Amino acid sequence: MVDSEQMEVISYPCSPLISFPTHEESIYSLWSPQLALHENATIPVDPFPDQQDNSEFIDTIAVDSSNSSDQHAFDVAVLTSCDEVLLGQESGNLMAIQEELMEENSLSDLLLIGAEAVEAGDSSLASAVFSKLDGHLAGTCDGAATSFFGRLAYHFTQGLQSRMSGACSPCYPTDPVPAGIMSVHQMMQELSPFVKFAHFTANQAILDATIGDMDIHVIDFNLGDGVQWSSLMSDLARHGGKSFHLTAIITDAVYSDDTHYSAARRLSEFSESLNLPFQYNSLYARHEEDLDDFSRNCEGSVVVSCDTTNLCYRSRSKSLMLLLGCVRKLQPKSVVIIEEELVRFGKEASLSHASFVEFFFEALHHFTTVFESLASCFSSNNSRACLRLVERDIVGPRIQDFVVQYGSMILEASAPKVLEGFRSCELSACNIAQARMLVGLFDRSFGIAHEKGRLQLCWKSRPLISVSVWTREKNEMSL
Repeated sequence: MVDSEQMEVISYPCSPLISFPTHEESIYSLWSPQLALHENATIPVDPFPDQQDNSEFIDTIAVDSSNSSDQHAFDVAVLTSCDEVLLGQESGNLMAIQEELMEENSLSDLLLIGAEAVEAGDSSLASAVFSKLDGHLAGTCDGAATSFFGRLAYHFTQGLQSRMSGACSPCYPTDPVPAGIMSVHQMMQELSPFVKFAHFTANQAILDATIGDMDIHVIDFNLGDGVQWSSLMSDLARHGGKSFHLTAIITDAVYSDDTHYSAARRLSEFSESLNLPFQYNSLYARHEEDLDDFSRNCEGSVVVSCDTTNLCYRSRSKSLMLLLGCVRKLQPKSVVIIEEELVRFGKEASLSHASFVEFFFEALHHFTTVFESLASCFSSNNSRACLRLVERDIVGPRIQDFVVQYGSMILEASAPKVLEGFRSCELSACNIAQARMLVGLFDRSFGIAHEKGRLQLCWKSRPLISVSVWTREKNEMSL
């Protein structure tokens, strides 16, 4: 039985996110946007030893959001101008572009020329660009870069080199974290609004979809550490008389059984502390046929949840293809999808046969915005090392994964096609108000954008991640 005093209950509208410990020896406060880290929490040793240049790097990334004239770490106008030049030229003019732009020593220019060369398969030009970039970025992997865009440029360069050579992109780190050490994902959860926004919005959408239902059955395509469901369980327990059934769909053969078992155990113990009837199951699925027996025996008010924000490219595609089969077989009451905005752009670009350079250009903007927003969250003295770790273990691998894998397979179709027979569902006023209150506790440059069936977390008006909600068409629900 979990000691109820260990579970931090936050007074917050509708769907408080309640933390339970990922490790036995350490409990972390989850609701602390201007975080002074928990006194018992331990940050892993900074993987990049401090150097004189590092202080300049930190000063650079601690962006003052109130200064609108310097809101981006690199000049978007330069990128836009370069993009127009690149896309307006024939491939035969690549050498002329090289001679004109490489002399300007602009990282953004060089990266776009490199992307053009990689797409054209011009190994000679690509090698020249990579050599120039390596000169700019020497020492970046050891933490010596003096500009925040220089850090990102290193990861984009690594991605381009891997794409050109045909090498696979690195997998996201899966090494177990020693007990008492805060994981990188917990740092993201503690210090930024990304995780909270996604979980709060998704949970409130599930509550809105199941009003009056007594047996709630959530099918989760990316359980992770399971922290999302503690807040939903708390809400269900307050309503009384409800039960919660959670089924985790496992699509990755290398998924950690220990992590999965630990999440299930903590959720079971937490449900006991709430006196909430709880049932947990897991299903390893590689193909749609693996869902047949499960779909025939599925009970309760079924809601499907799919969070793709921490999945690598191939795992994301596999999960969403299985999601299609699950939705078709189960016809759930509601479907909630959480995804990065770059994934949405990638779907549209893939379906419209957009060039790799166009996608690369968008990725530059997206990850620059992501990293700038994270810098605002990790700017305090006791969280600078956290930002380095987030860059190394999350942002960097994602950049390389997107750059290497884009176009390597048929991306999942857009949501309306995947969810055939479903329509986008308007989010409740309570859900929107909750999101606004959350982002208001962080840097004022965070905001939300709302459109029918979708709520987006933004940084300076640029969407970063979104939560979309889908329900069955009326004629389907009546069958």
